[in-house]
Amino acid sequence: MKKIALPIAAMASLLAPAALAQSGTRAADDGAQTSDDIVVTARRREERLQDVPIAVSAVDAAALNSRGLDNVTQVSQIAPNIQFTPGQGGNSGGIAPFIRGVGENDFIITSDPAVGVYIDGVYVARTFGAMTELLGIDRIEVLRGPQGTLFGKNTVGGAINIVSSVPGQEQRVETDLRYGSFNTVRARAYAETPLSDSWSLGVAALGEFGEGWQKIPSGDNLGNRNVVGGKLALHYRGATIDALLQADGLRRRQHSAPHSMVAFTPTFLSGLQSAFIAPCCTVPGDIDRTDSTAALNKDETDAFNSSLTLTADVGPATLKSITAYRHVDALFGRDGDASSTVNYAGDIHDEQARQISQELQLSLDLGGRGALLLGAFAYREKTRDNTRLVVADGLYPRLIAAGFDPALATALDFNIDFRNRQRTDNLALFANGNYEILDNLSLELGARYTWEKKRFTQSAMRIYANQPLLAGTPSYTLEKSWDAFTPRASLSYKVRPNLLTYASFSKGFRSGGFNGRPTSLEEIGSYDPEHLTAYEAGIKAGFGRIATINLAVFRNAYRDQQILVSTVSPTSGLLVVRNENAGRSRIQGIELEGNFRVSRHFTLTSALGLLDAKYLSYMSVINGVPTDVSNRSLKQAPDITANASAVYQTALSEGLDGLIRVDVAYKSAVFVDAENTALLRQPDHAIVNASAELRLSDRGLSLRAGVDNLTNRRIITAGYDASTSFGFTEAYYSPPRRYSLTLAWRR
Repeated sequence: MKKIALPIAAMASLLAPAALAQSGTRAADDGAQTSDDIVVTARRREERLQDVPIAVSAVDAAALNSRGLDNVTQVSQIAPNIQFTPGQGGNSGGIAPFIRGVGENDFIITSDPAVGVYIDGVYVARTFGAMTELLGIDRIEVLRGPQGTLFGKNTVGGAINIVSSVPGQEQRVETDLRYGSFNTVRARAYAETPLSDSWSLGVAALGEFGEGWQKIPSGDNLGNRNVVGGKLALHYRGATIDALLQADGLRRRQHSAPHSMVAFTPTFLSGLQSAFIAPCCTVPGDIDRTDSTAALNKDETDAFNSSLTLTADVGPATLKSITAYRHVDALFGRDGDASSTVNYAGDIHDEQARQISQELQLSLDLGGRGALLLGAFAYREKTRDNTRLVVADGLYPRLIAAGFDPALATALDFNIDFRNRQRTDNLALFANGNYEILDNLSLELGARYTWEKKRFTQSAMRIYANQPLLAGTPSYTLEKSWDAFTPRASLSYKVRPNLLTYASFSKGFRSGGFNGRPTSLEEIGSYDPEHLTAYEAGIKAGFGRIATINLAVFRNAYRDQQILVSTVSPTSGLLVVRNENAGRSRIQGIELEGNFRVSRHFTLTSALGLLDAKYLSYMSVINGVPTDVSNRSLKQAPDITANASAVYQTALSEGLDGLIRVDVAYKSAVFVDAENTALLRQPDHAIVNASAELRLSDRGLSLRAGVDNLTNRRIITAGYDASTSFGFTEAYYSPPRRYSLTLAWRR
């Protein structure tokens, strides 16, 4: 009954202001923005959000600043049916989105994201080197459903499109300084200026430092902040050619991302640890406290990214080229046993990724009744992963000293150095065209052909025994390629200028890959591509500057869905984390978004997502036995997501405005792992943020006081269960209540 009442209440909150709006309430132009005002590039050209026949949510720079959002992951508080999981393995910089129950949160180099992140048109494969906290971001767009007929790199579940401001012919300066809980200080600045009639320059800088919220006895708190970054944009605008050169860099020197051991049950491995090395293990009594070995307590990243976008008018067409290079080095780790004196379980990852991509687009106007886009895309990524797995560190020499047979001692040496290398090549051709076949009735057709090849090499050595992990196989190489044709079709009709209806069909594809963590010979191999067929219908309605209401209904048929599972190798007894393919699953739901100006002072935005996701056919291997697990729930796919924001703004005196806002985001209960571990069930919860702001509009000054997670609601956001191998279950929790004060100047 509770699950029924909540969506009814949320829908009522959407529809009640609409009724008020239609009854004749007028809104003065006080600078508030509605969805009608937002311009997006979801179809690779500038359009009003309300004119795009795609399920897309967008938030602009003003809304980001008003909400006090720090990075792209917090747009889950705004859009329906979207989840973000924290970086795992100790890494805090990863961006792992799930849209409509489709996503992937594994950071290993053999795993690709199911929801693509794009920064200024450039696909970002390894997001822990992405800078998303800078000023100068124009907007963030969340596109739901398969993408590929418009974007250079295809994505099966959706896209997060981050669009930066382009320097123009006016001077502009933005800067802010924030101080908040855990002695966190953040300073940001963005400036752009014309250099001549054709050239302009934009520069952004960021520095953030803080103590972190998860305490450990040594004082090196987890979750601290130590980040500096910057970005430069040089823009040339000529009569027929437009050129934009962008470069950014990031340096992060932090301790591990917060993580907690939430349960421990003794196992064979922990018994060996306790008998031959030191007692193990103790569960911390407080999620805000843990402990860590210094060598594993690292979260360091250096990144450099650059892109050159050239746009040329060539007669009746426009030719666009996007050339990009991204480089990231990262070192991060986690201490799974929550102890600085016991090295029973943990890992440290040394990662490097380099990607280069080239995209070409040719845009043609179809006589004023439509547009055609033809595209080609080439991409290469080279990645390196050096991982040290720590399991009962030092057990091998203790067993040898105790007189054990060397072969047995070798088999029990689970301290392993993995050396992984992968090269990915991707080539694609795509096209997308829309045409107004009758007045106000438009047909859109798109298609994509994708070819992708991966070459993976691995070696794994037992550190103390100096023997290959896989007996007789010190290293191996796998190579495989996949291809797919993915079409799209959409029909839209404008009932009136501010009322759009549409229906669409599309297919999505994510290539296969290789098991990057085999602990026995039989686990070496690949998993298959996944395919998604999406059906969607929607309505986008606008009521002038008073209200907008958008509705989308969708159904996805998923085949060979790639599932990240944790199990135990029957040969080695080690924890195995691998990808496998679920046969078939079905995901369907409803999304409702509303934006209302209730009065000249009061605005309300809200969104509701209802999701029905289930496996239709899923066979897994558990303890060596094929098992039907179709009764499991999809991870990170809550039945209900809902959010609402209430903003009240008024003039306090001449030139001084006051603003108060409350933001609430609700999610129903969901499992965060594929195994549906009971301890890793995220309960239904609501996160409340609130703020008050003073604005000296004529001087561009503002002072904002905010509190995030007002009710101090702590919930599991990610985790994994190693209870049958290592004995512990680990979880990642949402941060505690946090206060902040931000002084900003914008001219």
